[in-house]
Amino acid sequence: MTTAVVRPAPPRNSSGLIGPLALLMAAASLGAIVFAPLSGLLWGLATAAGMLLALRLAGVEVSSTETVLVVVGMAGSAVLTHRILTPVPEAITPSFTALVGATWLATGVAAGVLAGRRRGVASGVNVALVWAAAGMLAAPLASALGTLEPGVFEVGPAGSVTMSLVVMLLGGAATLSGITGVRGIGTGAAILVITWFAAIQVDASLPRLIENIANIANIPNFWPPDFSWAIGQGDWWWIPSWDFGSPTLANPLIETFHIAIIATLVGCVVALPVSFLASLITAPGRISYLLDKGLMNVTRTIPDLFWALIFVAGLGVGPLPGVLALFFFSLAIMSKLLSETIDSVDPGPLEAARATGASHFPAVRMSVFPQVLPNYVAYALYILELNIRASLILGIVGAGGIGRVLEAQRKFFRFDRVFAVVIVIFVLVLLIEQVSVALRRRLV
Repeated sequence: MTTAVVRPAPPRNSSGLIGPLALLMAAASLGAIVFAPLSGLLWGLATAAGMLLALRLAGVEVSSTETVLVVVGMAGSAVLTHRILTPVPEAITPSFTALVGATWLATGVAAGVLAGRRRGVASGVNVALVWAAAGMLAAPLASALGTLEPGVFEVGPAGSVTMSLVVMLLGGAATLSGITGVRGIGTGAAILVITWFAAIQVDASLPRLIENIANIANIPNFWPPDFSWAIGQGDWWWIPSWDFGSPTLANPLIETFHIAIIATLVGCVVALPVSFLASLITAPGRISYLLDKGLMNVTRTIPDLFWALIFVAGLGVGPLPGVLALFFFSLAIMSKLLSETIDSVDPGPLEAARATGASHFPAVRMSVFPQVLPNYVAYALYILELNIRASLILGIVGAGGIGRVLEAQRKFFRFDRVFAVVIVIFVLVLLIEQVSVALRRRLV
């Protein structure tokens, strides 16, 4: 007698939940267009039907009790939202957004019960909170889009659809993610909404970019690039002969490399002990760890351009402010990357060294440092690339390097020279990057 082999169901993935989520959003949008102007109850029932169909399409079995809970929750949220938005207040205040979020907490509770019964209480609470957060984002986003006008007597179809899309995209994705355990659909929806909201706030849109990108052709003296000035009168293959029109001054391109090399070497050397003190594995004590971590956070918080402005104000124009600014930049980047690498090393050799009676720092040097040395060298090469790029910008504020040449030519509207210098720099940085990548591959 043979027994039938039952194959396990294939694991769910994010792509398989896109269809159910799209169905929910379509049902909510259709309900907002047809029923929202008439009755919040009908709007809620249409949305609840979309939610139940989406769950069924996702392969989620819903009991009769859960069905009633979903219908009551969504209908209640829609009715409350309809009442709050009639009329719309004169301004979208934080208290108003919190009130709208509270109305969708009813749906969040219903969805949270479904998720909690399948994935635990924590999953259910997270789903409920996401629904409330989605309700809080709906009105500001619709107002930013212009579909929700403050002060009107009732919300139009465009405003209802916008708010429905936001709430269902976030809340629906969180519900599907909480019930099925597929985190990608919820995370992706959150990233999409946040990016959408940020783009609206800064007026970034693809149509606007396409409409105005042709204006680059109107930049004066942009084409053709003046390579005769950029390369100078020397031999084209010998980099020090590239004087950029200033044979009496130090070569700014070479000065840029000097700044990057000095800052990288000194910054990475200083970052080595700082990194070991910033890891719980190698720090000698809790106090030293907290002090070093705080120093790292302060250093990393200040951008390199602001460091350059500080040192230019204190030391004057020249390459030295650029070196100091990139030193702190290198220190911040290396200490961050290397300390995280140290956190992931195998602590066994360190424990064995301590067991033999070795003191703390010699034990760290002999057991942990060899493990992170290849990463340390690779990070240093990567920081050198970053410093070469950053030194171009620092020169604009007077911190030396090729940036001062670019800024001077820009002020005189010689964009043909600027374009030529940018092309030269691009080729050089590309070559350095390829060499650095090849070296890092051999090391790591």
